[in-house]
Amino acid sequence: MQTYETSDIAISAYLVMRGLQLITANKVGNKFKFIFDDTNQIASQLESEYLSSDFPRYDAAMRQIKRRLY
Repeated sequence: MQTYETSDIAISAYLVMRGLQLITANKVGNKFKFIFDDTNQIASQLESEYLSSDFPRYDAAMRQIKRRLY
């Protein structure tokens, strides 16, 4: 099985939204580790798609608002 690993929670959420199966999600020290089934080898392409979309701006705005609340 081909897998794809990332520590970015926003990218992970996007990959799940796009249909990739999350195999494991762990916290390693202060970081997260997400491993996906990437049998079709499309995770890198989907990550690029995410990064060139408005989703990262939305994620940044959400974090900014949370910081003001907490």
